[in-house]
This record gives sequence, C-alpha cells and structure tokens, in this order.
Amino acid sequence: MLKTKTMKKVVFVFFSLLCASVLFAQEIPQELQGKYHALRWEELSSQRNTRSLIVTDPPENPRSIAEFEPNQGVIVAYPQSMGFGIPNSLIAELSEDDTVYLICASNNQSSLSNTLQSNGVNMNHVKFVNHSIDSYWCRDYSPWFIEYGDKQVGMIDYVYNRPRPNDDEITNFFGTYFGKQVFGMQVVHTGGNYMTDGLGVAASCSASLDVENDEEYGYTQAQLDTIFKHYLGLTNYMHLDDPLNDYIAHIDCWGKFIDVDKVVITRVPTSNSQYAAYEAMADYWANQTSSYGNKYKVYRTYSPNRQPYSNSLILNGKVYLAFPNNDATNNANAKAVYEEAMPGYEVIGFTPRSNAPWEGTDALHCRTHEVPRFDMLRIAHYPILDTVEYAETYTITASIYTLGNGGAITNAEVFFKIDDGEYTSAAMTNVSDDEYSFTFEGLLHGQTISYYIKATTEYGQVQTHPFIGEPDPHVFVIEDGDDPIDPPTSIASTDDGYIKCFPNPATETLFFISNNVDGGSYAVEIINQQGAVVKRLATDASSKWEGACIDISDMASGLYFVRMYNNQKSYTCKFSKL
Repeated sequence: MLKTKTMKKVVFVFFSLLCASVLFAQEIPQELQGKYHALRWEELSSQRNTRSLIVTDPPENPRSIAEFEPNQGVIVAYPQSMGFGIPNSLIAELSEDDTVYLICASNNQSSLSNTLQSNGVNMNHVKFVNHSIDSYWCRDYSPWFIEYGDKQVGMIDYVYNRPRPNDDEITNFFGTYFGKQVFGMQVVHTGGNYMTDGLGVAASCSASLDVENDEEYGYTQAQLDTIFKHYLGLTNYMHLDDPLNDYIAHIDCWGKFIDVDKVVITRVPTSNSQYAAYEAMADYWANQTSSYGNKYKVYRTYSPNRQPYSNSLILNGKVYLAFPNNDATNNANAKAVYEEAMPGYEVIGFTPRSNAPWEGTDALHCRTHEVPRFDMLRIAHYPILDTVEYAETYTITASIYTLGNGGAITNAEVFFKIDDGEYTSAAMTNVSDDEYSFTFEGLLHGQTISYYIKATTEYGQVQTHPFIGEPDPHVFVIEDGDDPIDPPTSIASTDDGYIKCFPNPATETLFFISNNVDGGSYAVEIINQQGAVVKRLATDASSKWEGACIDISDMASGLYFVRMYNNQKSYTCKFSKL
C-alpha cells in the first residue's frame, strides 16, 4: 500500500476559488505563505521553473550524504520581501559552534550584520553569501551534497518545483562559492521531500515526486530510480503515500531519518481523519530492513494539532526543534522523544518569529539546510546488532578515511564493554588502505556487548561510529546456551562466597575482588580452556584482595578460568583475554 506505483494527482482544495486569472498575479497573504510554500497564487498552478537545467553526466561512485553526518555549518536565507524565516535566537545558537551561511542581497548585509550582532549572534561564524533570493525555504532549493570519485564532495542540481528563478540558481552559485563540482540531474524535485540515510536508502512522498516527474518528463518510477542510483548512489528509494494528505506532500512534514536505523514518525489522535494512514506508515517503517540489516526503530512525536516536530534539524550533536507557541506540554513531550531516541544529543526547542509561524507544512527544517564538512572524517561500518548466534570470534570491519584534504588516519580503536562492565579500548588493525578490523574473542553465551569505533586524524579531527559514540553505542547480545567448555568440577565454588576479576575482557593486567570469602592464604591459578594452568599467584584474602593482580600481557587471547583455593574451599570466575 505504501509503495504504490499509482500516480496520484495533487488536488488543491482551494483551486476552484482561483478561476479568475487576475488572482494568479497576486501575492499570497503572508499568513498563508508558509502553509503552501508559495509566494504567489500562480505558483500553485504552474509550479515548474523556466530555468534550463544544465544536465551533466552522473558522478563517479556517488553517495548521498545524510543530514546527521559531520557538518561545517548551515544555510539560511534572508529574502528582502519576506525577512528571516527563523528566529534570531536560533541563528545565535547555530553560530555558537557552526558556520551560518546567510544568503542575502549585498545591500542588506550591513543592516543584517548590525541586527544579528545585537541579538547575540557570533558574527565570526557568519558568512554572507550575496545572491538575490526569492524565499527563505532554503531546504527546498539548496544543494544536495554527495561524496563521489576519489573522496570528494560535490553537489547535485535539479529542477526546483517552484517558479522562483533566484532560488533555483543557488546550487550553481554555491558550486562556484565553495569551488565544488555541480552535477545536473534532470529530475523535478524539492529538498523538503527528500531524506537519506547516507548508505543508499532514501524516501520521498510519491504524490509530489512521481506525479511531477510524470507530468514533466513522462518518467516511470523505475526510470526515476535509475536516475537516482546514477546521481545519488541510491539502491533503495522508497516512494511513499503521504499520511498528512496535504498539498505540500513533503516527507519532512511527518517523518525523519535521525540515524541509519532510526526514524521519527508523527502520531495523531484517533479522531484525526488520517489516523489510520499514520499508523500504517509507522508499521511500514517498523517492518522495513535498514542499511544495517536490522529493523528500523520507530519513534513517535505526538501532534494533535499538526505541530511540526518532525520538521527538525540535526547538526553536530544538537537537535533543533520547532516549538509552537503556548504548547508547553506537547513541546516537552516531543523533546523527551528525541532525547530518548538520540541519547547524547542536546535537544533544543525554538518558538517562531511572530511574522513567520511554524506550520504543519512549514517549519524549522524547511528554512535551514546543513553543509557537510568537505574534509569529513568518515567511518563506514555495518555493525553487529541484536541477538546473534554464539561464535568463537566476532570480527568487525570499518572503512575509515577523510574527504578532501582531511589528512591521514593516526588512530583507530574500538571501545567496548560487556554487560554492565566498564568500557575498555583496543586498537583496530589496519588491514589494507582504508580498511580496519577488530576481533572479539572469548565471549560467552548470554553476554551483552556494547561498542563504538573512534578514529582520529593527523589534524586532530575526531569521529565516532555511531556518531554520538558512547551514549548510544552499537549493542549485540550473544544467544543463551552452554559455554563451549565448562570449568572442571574440581574448581567449583563450595559456599556463597565468590570472586570477580576485572576488567573483563582484559589486555595487560587482571585485578581481583572477593566477597563472603574467609580470610587466610589462598593459591590462585589461571586455567585455559584445555585445563592447563598458565599462571599462579599466592595471596591473602583477609584484605578482600584489594589491589591483588596478575600480569597477563604475555598470555594468548582467549577464554580463561580463575581458580582461588586452599585446602578447604575453592572459588572460580571467568574472563576473556584480548
């Protein structure tokens, strides 16, 4: 149902009221511009731009870059006829750590600089991009950034589905501004109706994408998908019904990728006429397989009155939410959903400007557009997730490299913990060129392993995978069952006392603690899976073994048993040596 190939015509409920041609030349009242993403009435009946797109050959080996990847800054626009679409407080927050690329006419730059500075904006992080502009919906017309060829960043240009020539020239202008190659893709599209996971999966509302391209070029869905594969590297493009069922047909009005395997989908009251469509959409995503090979985790933001919580911006560890005025309860609930879904991110809400309210069809995401780092340190990794079968070893691999002039990789390591233990780290092996690997050994049935990868460049750039690192690691669980070799019965505990060793897994030194163990002298042995004693230590348990340790740096990797005993009692525990 959701991947329909039926080309649906977009019906404008008010079109019959606009029969008189004189009305088409009139501007839409400001309070309705956001609702329809339109400046003049004629844009609703003649949406295509008259610009002649320069179609180019597709890029070599393209990859569409996701919003949640490392960014250098964000594009915003100041059209003189509309003013800013986002509040000054948001611009100030964006400028704290990131570059704000402000599109405006050159004659506005001086007054804008004064206004922004007086509102707490860090002007050292503002770059004025002087170009005439028609609207502040820069999400819809800004460049789509790709990685292509020999680790370069390029841009994709397309036919913007609005007759706004200044807006539609921005991608080519930014190509010159940034000194990046622009590739012309002969497709009618708009940024608000496109989201990607950065690994070849993307999604759009078919009511806009399929219909407009059928009308303009006669493309079938299969033909469209072929074009997107060649220009954007997409291998799975989802053409979806629009549960919002509104004129705009933009996916960011109700859904959003927040990670490779996580999506936010709007939830509405049961009284909403589109309730069933929203629930079907949530079910659809929950049953789809992500690029990681697991099922998507679906998070729901409650929007009883079309609050645009999915229309958010992710930028370098922060999530910027559109908070409608006077809606504290729903705003707080939406913030809590994002915090649960994206642990480690700072989630910040912003109320709108008085003359540019957030709409269910137009909010914060529509009025901003991220710019990726052109020297991005990238970790391409398909993680081990969910419950896995027991194996003697688990090997993870990653392609770690930088784009552009990002420099050489100086360090790559895995941070991991077992169950509720502490994180420990181990170096990854550089197998060849950009390929790195690490092997977990000696893990046991029923253990839960949490891990993330961290890499550093010669210029000090640091990146983790997943993007936020330790607060939101990859997690896999080894299925329950018997361990491959149980410890001999002769080293079983004889009372309620026990010993523990840490860290587990260990690499250099193994420490001990004990509980409910009688004082006195004990012998300590480390025994391998073949039953051979490989290490011995004599210790006194009267001090609860505080500080007791064994050097294990010369031991081979694998699973071991620790036996502490005297002529009356015996205690055991297990650990893995890396």
